[in-house]
Amino acid sequence: MTAKTSSMNLSRKIALPIALLGLLALYLTWEVDESYSWYIIPCVLLLALIYVFSPQIDWWGYKKRPPKLDPLVESLIGKHLPFYQKLSPADRQKFRNRVALYSIAKEYMPQGFETVPADIKGLIASCAVWISFGKEDFLFKKFENIILYPHPFPSPQYPEHFHVSEIFEEDGVIMFAMEHFMVSYTKPAQYYHTGLHEYARVFLRTYPNENYPAVTADFWEKIARVSGFSKAAVEKWIGLPELENLPVLIVHFFAFPDRFRQFFPSEYTRLKEIFNLEP
Repeated sequence: MTAKTSSMNLSRKIALPIALLGLLALYLTWEVDESYSWYIIPCVLLLALIYVFSPQIDWWGYKKRPPKLDPLVESLIGKHLPFYQKLSPADRQKFRNRVALYSIAKEYMPQGFETVPADIKGLIASCAVWISFGKEDFLFKKFENIILYPHPFPSPQYPEHFHVSEIFEEDGVIMFAMEHFMVSYTKPAQYYHTGLHEYARVFLRTYPNENYPAVTADFWEKIARVSGFSKAAVEKWIGLPELENLPVLIVHFFAFPDRFRQFFPSEYTRLKEIFNLEP
């Protein structure tokens, strides 16, 4: 787990006075008396311990005082996430805190451009937080790296298919094409939600032993009645053949809760229990 932010990390704040004491001891040893050299040793040992455990120290500090969420990210979440709009003020703060924490806990790796915009980081994080909001663990620790492409991409798993999202569990990687991610996030009624799709797949791999609903023979017929998305349309949008059906079911549970409950009443009840929330 990485933990990066623009302000000084807690581990550095703790290390700074110890380093100054060590320098003072070094100065006194050099200018006054060699006996002061004994004070250098504990300073060096403490600094070494802080360095080794700095990720844990920093994460503890961030959990106690989460960094403030970027105003643009907060605005976009408030505008485009009906789930967030329905939360109580306290749960909205919890949601924002989790988004900020997830954003600094993961390694965002741009491909073909230099830096990942803050709004992209935050909106990707909000998908993870949204789908895991009813759970204590929202970090999905098996998946530490998020690789971002500007447009559809091939990959070692699918070298002949240009696609817009993917996970690779062995390396703990989630991949998105930013353009398609953004349009599906802001217009989920028109474009299948790639962020929810991949985090549904991540959730399934993180919680494999839940009693998930079975997919029935008329699954795609009812999905089309919920959202208007056909199997062919979803596969064309993602860019990969033979998509898993259960993530598609979960995406519709979150993205179209009212119509989903109408056409999938038993599945709605089961998923509500599994995710421990009302979508």
